[in-house]
Formats: sequence, structure tokens, C-alpha cells
Amino acid sequence: MPDLGTIRERLENLSTIEHLIRSMRAMSAIRWRKAKNRLYAAQRYAERVQRQLSLVANYPTPLVRGQSGEASPSRRTALTIIGSDHGLCGPFNAVLFHTADVHINRWRSEGREVEVIALGEYTRRYYCDKQAMCALLWAHRFPLTHAVSFLETREIWERIETLYTQANIDELYLIYNYFISFGSYRQRLVRLLPPELTPLDLEPENMPILGSDATELQRLLLVEHLALQLYLGLVESMVSEQGARLQAMDAAKTNIDDRTAELQRTYNIARQEKITQEMLEIVSGTAH
Repeated sequence: MPDLGTIRERLENLSTIEHLIRSMRAMSAIRWRKAKNRLYAAQRYAERVQRQLSLVANYPTPLVRGQSGEASPSRRTALTIIGSDHGLCGPFNAVLFHTADVHINRWRSEGREVEVIALGEYTRRYYCDKQAMCALLWAHRFPLTHAVSFLETREIWERIETLYTQANIDELYLIYNYFISFGSYRQRLVRLLPPELTPLDLEPENMPILGSDATELQRLLLVEHLALQLYLGLVESMVSEQGARLQAMDAAKTNIDDRTAELQRTYNIARQEKITQEMLEIVSGTAH
């Protein structure tokens, strides 16, 4: 017969774990809603910046002419990977790293040297053990559990852009988990540098009238656009991460509920058996 004290202790432990999971789920839900609100605001701003950049890209400056035609073969490629700083988010990191590895192996098969910029502690840990496949150029612990600010993103982008220049990188890509809906995300690969400027198809009479130098305006908008691409990636990743964590917490809560119900049934049966045995012993003692 199962020991009632052991079963009772297990039930108490499950109750404690359930309380922790509920607290973690509540925090993730708050962060998920905040990040989603920031995402919608950032997407609207990014659309406006992209439109303005596409408008001024109609002016044939050296910056625009340098992006026309097919890109030259790249020998050194850098990939910025946005993972998470914390676990308990299901396959969020594993799927992202697998997709990144597929791209890295493809580039290597083309004869390119590949280097990784790791954003997130889990990304750093994973690619520290992948030095034979790709070099870890820079790692940054960016806690995606707090509200991401555009100011922080600008500082990170300035560091990445400096590395791109100093390390003589030919192409810079960004990969992250792109938010689709709650609990649903997919991996998105974006080329950041060299930039892809796509002018709007405008008639000559509809060309915008610029009050400043076209090249300087293009550069200003381009820097804002690239920093926004990184910011969108960080916020998208955070929304996807918190959604994945919510799903993981829900699955854990379901497992605990099932286990608690099973243990409660076992406890009731064992308690009933013990009561029956005690009654039989009393009756047997009275008969003697």
C-alpha cells in the first residue's frame, strides 16, 4: 500500500511548483502585452521611414548607384542572431539556431568565411561551442525580458556597424524569430548591409522637392532604417519568446494538474484502504 505521508508530500510539492508557474506565466503575459504594443508602434514608424528612404532613393547619388545591379560575390559574411537570455521557452532557441546553422553551412559551402554576432546569452553559449563552424565575432547579453528601448538598440547597432567596418565584412545579415500570432512564429533572415535601396516608381513631375543635400538625407534615413530593422528584430523576438514561454507554462500547468489529479486519486484509494484495514483489525480484535 502506498505511504500516505509520501503522497501528501508530493502533493504539497506540486502545489508549490504550480504557484511558481502561475507567477512566471503572469509575468510573461505582462511582458508579452507590453512588447506587442511596442511592436505595433515600431512597425508603423518603420513603414514611414522606409517610405521616405524609398522616395529620396530616386535621386541618383553615389549611395544609390553603389547599390544598383547584382551584389558582388561575398567572401566574409556576418550573421547577427537574436536569441534569448533565459530558458523555459520551449523550442524557441533550438529552432532558431538550427535555421541559422542551415544558412551558415550554405554560405560555407559557397566558400565564404562566416562570423556570428550573438545577441542573447543562449546564443553566446551555443556558438561558443561552434567555433569550428563559424567564429564568434561579438556577443552581447541583451535581457529581452525587460522593455526594449530604441536608445539601447541604437548603441548596439553602432557597435555592430563598427565591427562591420573594422572586420572588413562583405555582407551582414540578421536572423530572429518573427512573430505571427500568439504561440506562432517563424525564422526571418534579413540582409542589413550592404543596404538594399529600392526607389519608388515615380513620374518626374511627382519627384519630391528636397531642401537639403540628397546624399546626406539618404544616409540619415538609411541609418535610422537599419537601426529600426534591428529594433524590430529585438521586439519581434521578445514577443515570440514570451509567447513561447506562455505556451511552455501552460503545458507545464496542464502536466501538473494531471499529475495532481492522479496523486489525489492514489491518495484517496490508499486512505480508504488504510481505514478499511483499521476497521478490520478492530473487528478482529473484538471477536477475540
